[in-house]
Amino acid sequence: MKGLIATKKQSVLFGSFLLMVSVLVSKLAGLFLKIPLANLLGGTGMGYYSSAYAVFMPLYALCAASLPPAVAQTVSESAAYNRYGRIRLTKKTALWFFGSVSLVLTLLPLIFSEFIAERIIGNPDARLSVMAISPCIFLGTVTAVYRGYYEGLRNMTPTAVSQMADSIVKLIFGLGLAYVTKEYAYGCYYTGAPVFGQICLNEYDAANASLPYISAAAVVGTAVADLAGMLYLILHHKLIGDGIQTAELPSGSESGKILKHLLYMIAPIALASVVSSLINTIDLSTIILLIKNSLRNHPELYSERYASIIASGVKLSELPNFLYGSFTGLSMAIFTLAPSLCAVFGKSAFPNIAESYAKKDMPSVSKEIRRALMTSAYISIPAGFGLCVFSEPVLKLLFSSRYAEISVSHLPLSVLSLSTAFLAISSAAYSMLQAINRSDLPVKITVVGAIVKLGLNSILIPINQSGLIGAAAATAISYMVMAIWSVAALYKLTNTRPKIGFSVILPSIGGILSSLSSAAVYSYLQNSLSNTISVTISVLFAVIIYILFVTLLDISTKNAISAQIFG
Repeated sequence: MKGLIATKKQSVLFGSFLLMVSVLVSKLAGLFLKIPLANLLGGTGMGYYSSAYAVFMPLYALCAASLPPAVAQTVSESAAYNRYGRIRLTKKTALWFFGSVSLVLTLLPLIFSEFIAERIIGNPDARLSVMAISPCIFLGTVTAVYRGYYEGLRNMTPTAVSQMADSIVKLIFGLGLAYVTKEYAYGCYYTGAPVFGQICLNEYDAANASLPYISAAAVVGTAVADLAGMLYLILHHKLIGDGIQTAELPSGSESGKILKHLLYMIAPIALASVVSSLINTIDLSTIILLIKNSLRNHPELYSERYASIIASGVKLSELPNFLYGSFTGLSMAIFTLAPSLCAVFGKSAFPNIAESYAKKDMPSVSKEIRRALMTSAYISIPAGFGLCVFSEPVLKLLFSSRYAEISVSHLPLSVLSLSTAFLAISSAAYSMLQAINRSDLPVKITVVGAIVKLGLNSILIPINQSGLIGAAAATAISYMVMAIWSVAALYKLTNTRPKIGFSVILPSIGGILSSLSSAAVYSYLQNSLSNTISVTISVLFAVIIYILFVTLLDISTKNAISAQIFG
């Protein structure tokens, strides 16, 4: 049959599995990058590294982050009606137009790097990191088009493999370039030469002089990784193809219609992505600014509260950047692991929901929604409770040499972890709202969430010098608002009947039970075993208890849970 897609469409669960494996590999590679990098850079250096990403993400979101769902939906709708020529024209149009736009946006951080570092970030030493990350806008946009194209064809393999390739290359080059830069800097110091133009009297001065360059070198690794991911997708498309046997491209006028359609869909998604990324930018601006102001008014309180950190060599004037770097480099890095894994369920369900919705098959839409949200809940809820209990032991396990950073990060991480399920579920709900042509709702919901975050940051951070704990509480509350609103809207629009007992109450009971029991095990073991062994055994115990709880519950309810997730 002319135009037939030769490759078999992947099931939602298999696609979810592929994406989950890729996200797991990516997150593990990210941790293997962040852990030694945080140990190498410390809170101050991670402040440079994280601030570059916080500035970069809105530009990336504007062009690249919004593309996969828009392209995937356009392709899915065309596939539903066997319009194979339109499928290929969608990719071609998106590559030319958005590739050109992203190339222009790439120049902005390069041209205005000094202004961004001094006026927006408030730290001139972050300039090199801002410049180093700019190529990722163009590379990420081209990659996003290919990923969305294959996701729309229900083929998650290219996305999964490119994500894994990206993360592994980032790990190798990010760490490699950072350590090479460090060795060069210390080599200059030990031979009496200036360290990047600065005369250093001691090792501490040499470390401070080299931190902006080490951070920038690590960011260059990200650009190299994005290049590798893009090249893989291009080669995959050239050598393997898309599974479409034959397809005639529509007339040139159709290209304009496709572009108009893509822009119509991308506008709200891009706005939602920009607003979502601005949550990190809000932390960048408010944490540093508010702590600076509070520090200016109450220097004696900060000197007393953070005496041990100041004693470790951090100057009082460097404290705001140190705290921000510790929060983003340690607390946020660990917190986002579980939500990132769970987000794949909404992403993998996207093409099925989009196709079923286009055919007005609402029972299938509701079934996919319940499956994606329940699966996310059964993973993210216990993960959040567990991380809340084990925040300090986990940080000690991963960042053993950074006592000062851990001392200010473990309580914020405990607070953040309580919103793990909220972030995971809202991310999945956003994808599914976009699949039913309601991209406007994630925008509205995220705007409100960002406003809540900004307002609470302004109130909670200065209170009693709460600092990072206030920022974490503001983040948790904003995610809660976004999750409840997005799920409620999704259910209402699709007439999906919620199952609160199965999807919220039961995994919460299991999560609390497993977390508290594993905490008791850890309390007993830590007196006789090392922190590494105690944490490992306790976490495994928690996983076993949770699996047993869910399994026995599933049996007792005659496979009601399995029917929702796998049926």
